[in-house]
Amino acid sequence: MTDSLRAGPVTMRNGVAIVFDDESRVRWSRSSGDAWTLAEHWPNPEELASINRHLESGGRMLVITHGHPITTYALASELPTPDRTSSGSEVVEITLSHFDWLPEDVRARGENFLRDQLQRWSIVPPLLRPPVILDQPEDSSATSQVTFALLAPETTRSKLEWGSIEYLTRLVGARPLSPQATA
Repeated sequence: MTDSLRAGPVTMRNGVAIVFDDESRVRWSRSSGDAWTLAEHWPNPEELASINRHLESGGRMLVITHGHPITTYALASELPTPDRTSSGSEVVEITLSHFDWLPEDVRARGENFLRDQLQRWSIVPPLLRPPVILDQPEDSSATSQVTFALLAPETTRSKLEWGSIEYLTRLVGARPLSPQATA
């Protein structure tokens, strides 16, 4: 799986695919000189096939999000297919849905986890919030190969990468799969 994944939102650690479901999913490429063009968003079809093969072979995945909308802005002239209805200097908002690349049952579980945790955090004072919260799958089906994590607003990706990824990867990778998931 690591051979076909590009840098950006995915890292492999101890056999666990760690995916940051955030703005790093939006890819830019240098078109000429100092000009940039919106290239694509992660995952492209090849990367999605690689993720699916990883899961089908029993691999684990940790999907980390901050819970904010995945949004970026571009000039109309920076879009791969220029928008003919606007001037090149008009700002265009580009939004990606969280977990839109996951199978429907896993995506639904992630969306429910995200909604429930954001609602919970809305009533918990920031000082009492843990820096990262992991979901607890209710069953031991193949969907439990994917663990979701929500970062507290004060927790940055770089802080998490520096101090916690190794721990989280071991935690997620240590859970045994059920016999049904490995059959």
